[in-house]
Amino acid sequence: MMKLAIPFKGKIGQIILIFAGLVIEAYGLLMVPQYTGRIINEGIQYGNINAIYSIGSMMILMIAISAAGQILSSYFSAKFSTSYARDLREMTYENVMKFSNNELNRISRASLITRITNDINQIETIILLGLTIVVFAPILGIGSIIKAFEIKTDLSWIIVIAFVVIMIFLFAIGAKVLPKFNKLQEYMDGINQNAREILIGMPVIKAFVRQDFEKEKFEKTNRKYLELNLNIYRNLLPMQPLLILTLNIMVVAIVYFGSYEVTSGLILTGNLVSFIQYATQIVVSFAMIGVFMIAIPRIVVSGRRVNEILEIEPEIMDGDLSEIKDHPTIEFRNVSYIYPQSESESIRNINLKLEAGKTIGIIGGTGSGKSTIINMIPRFHDPTSGEILIDGENIKNFKLNSLRDKISLAPQKSLLMEGTVKSNMIVGKHDATDGEIEEALGKVHVDFVESLEDEVAQGGSNFSGGQKQRLSIARAIMRPYDFYLFDDSFSALDMNTERIIMDNLKSDLKASSVVIVSQRISTIKDADEIIVMDEGEIIDRGNHDELYESCDIYREIFDTQSDVVGGGL
Repeated sequence: MMKLAIPFKGKIGQIILIFAGLVIEAYGLLMVPQYTGRIINEGIQYGNINAIYSIGSMMILMIAISAAGQILSSYFSAKFSTSYARDLREMTYENVMKFSNNELNRISRASLITRITNDINQIETIILLGLTIVVFAPILGIGSIIKAFEIKTDLSWIIVIAFVVIMIFLFAIGAKVLPKFNKLQEYMDGINQNAREILIGMPVIKAFVRQDFEKEKFEKTNRKYLELNLNIYRNLLPMQPLLILTLNIMVVAIVYFGSYEVTSGLILTGNLVSFIQYATQIVVSFAMIGVFMIAIPRIVVSGRRVNEILEIEPEIMDGDLSEIKDHPTIEFRNVSYIYPQSESESIRNINLKLEAGKTIGIIGGTGSGKSTIINMIPRFHDPTSGEILIDGENIKNFKLNSLRDKISLAPQKSLLMEGTVKSNMIVGKHDATDGEIEEALGKVHVDFVESLEDEVAQGGSNFSGGQKQRLSIARAIMRPYDFYLFDDSFSALDMNTERIIMDNLKSDLKASSVVIVSQRISTIKDADEIIVMDEGEIIDRGNHDELYESCDIYREIFDTQSDVVGGGL
């Protein structure tokens, strides 16, 4: 949990100002009852207006001092807690951005969202309360005890009884609700996960008329959260009434027993009133600490969940080398990879070489390991055995930014971000001019965009699959790269559009190494080398003519697709 303390660095000045404000506030509150007693004893009892004005002025000054301290502490407490939460979110986000696909699978996306938002919000709230309660309540409570004993009365036993009763209430309530906070956060994860699945799978849900089933499933998860939340707050609900009731009974008891001391001349009326105020402050102060103690397990749960993200050490780490020469060669040597918790290897003994000016096509059935190979080149995964070399040097020895700066990727799922066409294109080249963007769009036959400022909805939902793929390809060719990776990036395009785009790209990509993963032979037919994958292994390789003669699987795919398109291949 030590990493949660990192955002505290550099905020010592704010903590000092908070502490100073709380001390000033507590000092003012401790002095007010004393002046109240003096007004009664020296002014009201003798009808001395001048004493009332004089002492009353000092009381108003103490109230003003207390208010100033409260404003100071409240301002810097809010500033401190919000800046802490901001820094913690940044730390968490930066660590998540370093995760490989394996780490992203260890904690669900829904849980990551909950932890970065809801859990950090919980921590922020508790820190805000803690800064004001943990420091302020003891100062006020201990100060009130000292002031109460200065009055010299035998009524302290009433405060002790009230204090013990309130602590019993707090511990009894805390014992019921504390174990439920962890479960509450798990239910919140479930709601987010369920909502995310529904939103992503909406087309499938509608197509199979599963709306009622998914609605009932979501309501079931939501109901569990609601019932547990209500249960917690039902247990917490008696806390405030019991606290107020105990305080009022305490005041009545002090007035009742104190009246005998007043009539006996053992204590002045003003001192009795002051004692009541100090007694109230004592009990309220320690009750505040008790309430905060109940909230601590909630911050512990949230802190543990956030710390779990921070404690994950990304398996994909930077190397020491930053220099990669232009047009390098990447070589796979006996590379195998097995996904975590999988029983079998996704790819086995892969040997291939990516060279400048050479295009490699990869084809095979679903789950044959094509995308796994693609994802290893920019190090989204590292081999579980074998090695990947760049000009003879292990790929792990290079800095990730240096490596990925050489690689352009058009992923299998065309990912567009909310914004404009231009904001999506400059991801490929941050300083691209409008002319360069329009040139790239023209090469991939983007004829559906009227302006670079055309809106792109979240996930590109206002474009069809083929349109998203063309925009994704355009982004991938925004600037020259040494390696271009197209992971089934042409699957939603008709063959005529695909052919136009491939012809347009030939001259631009001819000096680079190109890897094209596809289910269609038409996409990779002209590649210098075609690799045929089956069950994670390379079963054959060669150009189109060679594979048609030697590889049964390749010939079967070709003949099937030729029949579908009427010999168009």
